[in-house]
Amino acid sequence: MSEIKVPIMEALPNRFQARVEQRDRSLRNAVSDHAGGLSPRFILNLTKKWKVGQTITVAFKGGDPALHTQIAEAVSEWTTYANLKFDFGKTAAGSYRTWRASDTAYAAQIRVSFDQSGYYSLVGNDSINKAVCKTGEESLNLEGFDQQLPDDWKAVAQHEFGHAIGFEHEHQSPVAPCDFRFNDDPGYVPTTDTFGQFIPDANGRRPGLYTLLGGPPNNWPQAVVDFNLKQLPESHAYEVGAFDKDSIMKYFFERWMFVSGTGSACFTGGENVVISAGDKKGAAKVYPAAPHDITTTTERQTALLQNLLKADTASADAKEHFQQSLKQLQS
Repeated sequence: MSEIKVPIMEALPNRFQARVEQRDRSLRNAVSDHAGGLSPRFILNLTKKWKVGQTITVAFKGGDPALHTQIAEAVSEWTTYANLKFDFGKTAAGSYRTWRASDTAYAAQIRVSFDQSGYYSLVGNDSINKAVCKTGEESLNLEGFDQQLPDDWKAVAQHEFGHAIGFEHEHQSPVAPCDFRFNDDPGYVPTTDTFGQFIPDANGRRPGLYTLLGGPPNNWPQAVVDFNLKQLPESHAYEVGAFDKDSIMKYFFERWMFVSGTGSACFTGGENVVISAGDKKGAAKVYPAAPHDITTTTERQTALLQNLLKADTASADAKEHFQQSLKQLQS
């Protein structure tokens, strides 16, 4: 019974999740006549991708230059493999670019905060999509980093910036063999401990993830569990690659979270705390360095955005975002 310890899971705040879901519904309607043989999910991911070779600006709200330096140095490892650059606005005096909740224009394309609950990031250029994120809102949060860095702070920062450059969770890849134990054992009688967390009942029957994550400390409804754990069609960096259980984009899950326990192909013996070989390969594929590959990728994005702009069902915010993305690609 003691093996179940419910972790605090990474999740977008409700305000972001609702906007993302609404945007996804709108885009699915928009692509119905402009898919060009591609699935809606593939198209959605492609529209969230930054331009290959782009310099992405970053700003901080809170924290000091020493913390900003640590984060900047840690997350810039992604740019060793992906053909992207980060610009943190560092001055000669050692200060970094900042943003405020009162900003009426995006101060940077990625806006980091430390004062919201949990760790999370919007995926790719959703951070500058007005249908998803407002100008005075964070796009990435690292709770409490400005108070005390957790032991795994570097891995957390790299994971969240992996989202920020466009990567979804690896455990949600369409080829991920993650046999999550969503449902209660048959006959389970809801039983809680002194903290209100669900535990196995008197006969040893276990609560499933819907029950466990629906209670403290996460209190997730089933839709949020599905949003964060279930497979996403064509979700892995726009082009499906082999499942990488060592990816820094895959969170560690205890054995009791899987039907097969330690025998699950998705189980690892500990946290993934470094950018894996698979991550490096995927980043180089999505943001290539070879001129021919850059041209091919850019042409595909351009053609897609031009088609989406013709869709009558696309919202005004969506068309504005597509137009801005197209302008970036053509610059």
